[in-house]
Amino acid sequence: MKKVALAVIGAGNIAQSVHLPILRRLPNVELIALCDRNYSKARAVAERFGIPHAVRSVEELRHLPITAADVCTSTDSHSDVVGACIEAGWDVFVERPLAITSDQAALLADKARSRGVKLMVGMNHRFRTDVVLMKNYIEQAQLGHVYYAKAGWLKPHSGDGRLLALAEHHGRGVLFELGLVLVDLLLYLFRGTSVRSVSASLFYNSHPTVEDVAIATLNLSDGSVASIETSWSLVRPEDLFYCNMYGKNGSAFINPFKVVRQQETGVSIATPPQPTSKVEVYTRSYEAELKHFVASVQGLVPVVSTAEEAAERLLVVEALYQSALQHSEVQLPSGDFVTA
Repeated sequence: MKKVALAVIGAGNIAQSVHLPILRRLPNVELIALCDRNYSKARAVAERFGIPHAVRSVEELRHLPITAADVCTSTDSHSDVVGACIEAGWDVFVERPLAITSDQAALLADKARSRGVKLMVGMNHRFRTDVVLMKNYIEQAQLGHVYYAKAGWLKPHSGDGRLLALAEHHGRGVLFELGLVLVDLLLYLFRGTSVRSVSASLFYNSHPTVEDVAIATLNLSDGSVASIETSWSLVRPEDLFYCNMYGKNGSAFINPFKVVRQQETGVSIATPPQPTSKVEVYTRSYEAELKHFVASVQGLVPVVSTAEEAAERLLVVEALYQSALQHSEVQLPSGDFVTA
C-alpha cells in the first residue's frame, strides 16, 4: 500500500518530542515537509529528523506532493491552519482543541465534510490502554448500567507563566486546557447518551481573569451524572489523572487500572497488567493515535475523535463557563446531541 505523504505543521515542543519521533518510525508514512513560521527552526528540525523540505507557510506546502497534514501549531492558530489544509484537499490531524469556539469547530467540520476531507482531532487519552480496557468493560455491560462517574486532572502549581500566556492568547484557563480532555473522556465512555445540563465553579488563585481550578458537574439525559475536577494550582506533590466509573454491578478505576465487580460469590477485583511508567503510557497513547490517523487516511479504519465530536465537546465547555459566570445550572439545547 502506498505511503501517506505527510507534512507536519508547527515545529514546537509537541512536534519535536512526540509527533516527529513517532511518525518517522511508521513504515507507512513518508515525511515530506516541516512547516513553521520560524524558518530557521523549521530547517533545523527538518534536518534533525531527515525531512527533505522546510517551509514557512501552508501556501508553500501546496507545491509539494502532500496528501495529509499533522497540525501542531499553537491553539489560537488551529482554526486558520486546519481551514487552509482542508482547502488544499489534505486529510488533517490536529492536536486538541480543534478551535477556540464550538462555532469555529462546527464550521471546520462542515468544510471538511463538503470537501471530502478526513479530519481527526487529537484526544490521545482515548488510546491509553487503561481507557481502552475500561471502555470494553462498559460496552460489554460487565459493570451493569453506569450511572455515576468522576474524573480529574490535577497538576501542582508550576508558576504563573502559563496563565499569562493563556490570558494573552485566548483568555481561557484550566477548564479549557485540561477540562476539555475530561469532558471528552467522559462522553467517550458514556456512549449513547447526551448532556442535558451542566454546572461549574471556577477559581482564580493565580491570575485575575484566567481560572486555575475548575469543578464541574454534567447531568446526562439518561439520568447519569459525571463530575470533573481539574487544577493547575492545588497544593499537591504530583500530577494526578484519574477516572472512576460506577455501575450497578461493578466499578472501574483509572489510575491505576482496577475493576471491582459484584458476583454471586462476593466481590472480585481485577487488576490487568499495565505500563508502569507515566512516560510509557503517554508515548504509547500518542503512537496508537497517530497510527490510527494514518490508517484512516489509507481507508483501513474510520476516523475517530471527529470534528463533529470536537464541536460538541466545546459546546459543553462553553456551557460550563456560562454556568460559572451565572452561578447557576445551564441547560444545553435539546437539539445538540453530545455523545461519543
